[in-house]
Amino acid sequence: MLRFASLVIAVGLVAVPAAAFAEGKSPAPAPSASAAADPGPRDGGVLEGRVTNVDYGRGIISIDSAQGRVDVNTMPTTSVQGSDPGYHTITDVAKGSKVQIFISKTAGKLVAQIIRLIKH
Repeated sequence: MLRFASLVIAVGLVAVPAAAFAEGKSPAPAPSASAAADPGPRDGGVLEGRVTNVDYGRGIISIDSAQGRVDVNTMPTTSVQGSDPGYHTITDVAKGSKVQIFISKTAGKLVAQIIRLIKH
């Protein structure tokens, strides 16, 4: 009985890969060169400054910071925080607001992860 079980296991180990080969399935493709060129999002640090423009339609905030004028993209997942309690959204960010923005760099763009509204 033990020999029969061993034979069934051995046949199964050969039959499954042979069936996949017969169906014409190829191995998974190797990673492309472009995947190696784009390491993905990385920490971009913190920007602090005053908002000079907000494009709500495109989700871009322009701020005047120590680095000069910087455009920062927002995402639906961008968190907006303020000193007063309650839920905040991108519409709470207005021209003239003082902000602290925690950013990441993705595909050459600055992306806001957290926007903190700072009292004047």
